[in-house]
Formats: sequence, structure tokens, C-alpha cells
Amino acid sequence: MTRQSSADSERDARSVLDGKRRGRIVAGGLGLLLGLWFSWYTWSTVPFGTQDRPGAGVFPLVVGIGMVVVSVMTIVEALRTDQVSGEIRFPTGEKRRTVLLMAVAMVAFVALYQFLGQYIASSLFMITALAALGTRSWVRNVVYGTAIGVAISAFFMELLGVRLPEGLLGPTGVIGGLFL
Repeated sequence: MTRQSSADSERDARSVLDGKRRGRIVAGGLGLLLGLWFSWYTWSTVPFGTQDRPGAGVFPLVVGIGMVVVSVMTIVEALRTDQVSGEIRFPTGEKRRTVLLMAVAMVAFVALYQFLGQYIASSLFMITALAALGTRSWVRNVVYGTAIGVAISAFFMELLGVRLPEGLLGPTGVIGGLFL
């Protein structure tokens, strides 16, 4: 083996393991594990209802299966192509602030979801997301975020009849208890 071909094969081996492709394989693997667990958990614990009246388990199972499919596609794509390759550069400055603010907003959403309920938690998350991602005024962020949060919540809870936490607005919640 010549010195040049040895260097070429070493470069080819490194390109498979570069930062972006490795990261996509790891993200795809984590997504695959999470999708498989989520699908199994939904299948084994949530009622599916009947053909005439689907239960609460149908939509989560579809989401879990979709997550598995997308994760497998991500892994295969990362292994088969080097179109997106190179080293990972973490965001700096304003972009880092945006990423961190969105991460904190997602953690807060999950942590406060049961207590606040779907309507309030999703509205607060959308207000925060619009503020972090956009340049609109706070008044517009509050109006649009509330409208989006309420619309998404109403679609699932009222139109589709999916039971989600009502939190403070429920019959035993602080706000809901005042009016019921």
C-alpha cells in the first residue's frame, strides 16, 4: 500500500466519523430509542378505542411510529452520504442565547404542564418561543402566542376530544374553581 493511498483511506474513514455525521447518527439513535419506547408504552397502556370512536392511543402511536421512521432515515442518510459533513460549531452570541432560551422554555413547559394545564402552558410556551425567535413587540408576542396556544389546545381538547391536563383552569384548579 502506498503512502498516498494510506492517507486517502484514513481520510475516508475520518469523513464517516466527522462531527456532524456522528452527531446525526447519535441523534437518530436517541430518536429511535425514544420512538420505540413511546410506541411500546402507548401500545401497552393507552386505550385505542373502536373504529367508530378512536381512543386516546391512536395519535400517540402514529407519532411514535413516525419518530421511528424519521430516526431510521436520519441514521441511514448520515451513513450513506457525506453531503452534510464537517465539524460541529456550537452557536455563539445571540444564537446561543436563543438556543438556551428555547431549551429553558421547553423544560419549563414539561415541568409545569400538569400544574398549569394545556391551555396556559402551551400559551406561555408559544409567547416565549415567539419572543426568542422573532423580533415582534411583546404585545404582539403575547397576542399571537396566546392565540396559537389556545387554538392548538382547543383543537385537541375540544374538537378531537383528547383528554389533556386542565391545570389551573380545571374544576379543581385555582382559576376554574372560582367559576364552577
